Order: sequence, then structure tokens, then C-alpha cells
Amino acid sequence: MKRDWRVAVYGPMKQKTYDTSLFDLIRTEFGYIGGPEIVSLFVRKIVELNEKYYLPEHYVKPGQMRWLAVRADEKYSMGKSMRNMKLIPVTLTVVNEEDIDDYCKGVSRKEMLQRFIDRIHKETRDQGGVLPETDAGVMMRLAHSTISVLISEYENTTKKTIPRCGTDMDIGRTLTHKKLAFHNFKKKMTTTENAKSIDHSPEAVDRYIKDGTRVEVLYNAGYNAWDIAHITALSISLVNEYIEIIKEHNQKKDRNNKNKINEQQAK
Repeated sequence: MKRDWRVAVYGPMKQKTYDTSLFDLIRTEFGYIGGPEIVSLFVRKIVELNEKYYLPEHYVKPGQMRWLAVRADEKYSMGKSMRNMKLIPVTLTVVNEEDIDDYCKGVSRKEMLQRFIDRIHKETRDQGGVLPETDAGVMMRLAHSTISVLISEYENTTKKTIPRCGTDMDIGRTLTHKKLAFHNFKKKMTTTENAKSIDHSPEAVDRYIKDGTRVEVLYNAGYNAWDIAHITALSISLVNEYIEIIKEHNQKKDRNNKNKINEQQAK
């Protein structure tokens, strides 16, 4: 009964679309041209034609909004303010049919918020931009700390990384995807599998692996984290992420070598 109540309350919102308005126009203004199925087919064909010929890239549909994001190729440096960043306009989906379905199914508020955060960040990335977590907080009227907790729990649960300034521009401590890429590389995972695992391009994965390998060579040669950051021009936070993986790998290699020596001595 609870679900039926939700469907009755929220279900009609899925019909607030351009398709519904067009269906009503054809039915009321053009007289009888067939039953509902024929009119629906006519509507679908018109919508497809509109999308193919008339809608510009910046067209905003009901349920969407325009927002300014940082360009994905923007380089971050300490002390660089937002006014000096290159920005790009993006179109974000605030509400869609899947959201209405979630309301009808009684999906928890936290899960719906996490899906929204994941969606707007991925939409931004697909349009050549990147969002800081604070942007999601402003849109949702939530504190930045709350957004960080929601993202952290989502990434830990799904094992996927939400692309944002912290992960794509080496800002702060949200560097999980680079760490995962290098960790997967150490596990002999192919670049294609690695890219799919962290939801990044193969080119990005190769870049993370190259950076991690440079850090590994210097670390094993005796350089400390600060020296490595200076030599490689990588942030100290990112260098420490790589070193954490390198230490784990070195410890595992040492254990394997000791086991082999013990096995040989036992023989």
C-alpha cells in the first residue's frame, strides 16, 4: 500500500513533458487522426525530428539547468583563485524520470542524493568540465562536509570514483582514482580493464601509471616525498598516495622473497 501511495503521488510528474504537451495539441487541435497509440507514434516521430534538426547544444530541457564548471584541462596550482580559472557552461539534469521512479519506489533520501551527485559530476565531465564538491552543496543546499561524506560512502560502496576537482585536478585528499589506477596496474590489470574499473579513459589511466612509476623509481632510490614532489611537479598529496601503494607492493615482494628462501632452505 505504501508503494501504491507513492506511485499515486509522484507518478504523474513523469507525464510533465514536452511529449505530453504535443500529444494534447495534436488531439485537441487536429481532430481525430487515430487512437492514442497512433497519436503517441506521431508525437515520438516529431520529437525525434526536433532533436535531430533544431535543438542546439545549449538547449535546456525541463528538469535541466545551466551551470558554470571549471574546464577539465585547467591546471591547478596553489593560490590560484577561481577568477583565474577557465570556465565552461554545462547543462545538468536536476530532475529526470529515474528520480521520479525512485520516489515511487521509496528509495532512501541518502541514495537519491548520492545518485544526483554522481550524475551531475559525470554530466559535467562528459561536457568537458569538472565540478568542485562545493558546487553540489550549493545546488542541494547542503554543507560541503555533508557532500564529502555522501561521496565517500558512495565510492566505498560502489568502488567507483565520482569525477570532480579533487580527483581530476589533484586538489585536496580526494585522489582515490589515481591510487586505484596504480594499484590495479600493480595487480597486472590491463589498461582497458583498469579504465573501466575507475570510470576513466585509457589515456588518463596511462598517465596515472606513468606518474606512479616515476614516483616508484625515485622512492626506491631513496628520495623522500617532498623531493619527489619537487622533481616530478606532482602534488605532495598525490605523491604520498603513490608511495602508500609502493610500500604495500614492496612489502609484499619482500614477503614473497622470504618465503622462497625459506622453501629453498627447507629442501
